Amino acid sequence: MIGKMINWFLVITVIICSHVSTSTSANSAGIRVEYLPGFQGPLPFYLETGYVGVDENEDVQLFYYFIRSESDPEHDPLMLWITGGPGCSSISGLLYEIGSIKFEALYYDGSFPTLILSPNSWTKMASIIFLDLPVGTGFSYGRTTRASHSTDIQLCDQAYEFMRKWFESHPEFVSNPFYVGGDSYSGRLVPIITQLISDGNEAGIEPYINLKVLSLIL
Repeated sequence: MIGKMINWFLVITVIICSHVSTSTSANSAGIRVEYLPGFQGPLPFYLETGYVGVDENEDVQLFYYFIRSESDPEHDPLMLWITGGPGCSSISGLLYEIGSIKFEALYYDGSFPTLILSPNSWTKMASIIFLDLPVGTGFSYGRTTRASHSTDIQLCDQAYEFMRKWFESHPEFVSNPFYVGGDSYSGRLVPIITQLISDGNEAGIEPYINLKVLSLIL
């Protein structure tokens, strides 16, 4: 039964990913996803997926899920979320922890599971970027053998570069209060990423990210 549920989990992630071409450039605004299998009707919130190229020659392609705040996206906080592991896809954080949708808790009979809205979603008060990190996690991939591997320090550098490039295609969020969050193993990474952003701001690197010192780790 667990194996079948994992298979459906993979089906949903593949369908989400199928909306995005692997040729998406770093300056692309991503692709909006309006329907998901297992959810009745169009999604009542804004879900975007896409790739952002980082590292030398953009050989590391990082995949993300972005859910816009369901309250006041122009002013609500923006969070970068990294699921732990290391190597667990951030869609687990989206579906099982803080995202807008989740699997309906019913006895599993082998049929396609139902997705329902989560009443406790953090996206009711914040916009969240769920990032597949490090490279090789979820749908993030490397174009070369060298790019397909990274250390903790490298992936933190890549996360910082990702955010700078993401803001280039989403300038409307640059002034929003910004947080970095994660769970489990990412507790080793979140403080480093936060420090890199702070150092970049002090050095005058553009865009200036409206970082709030508090890091969130579950």
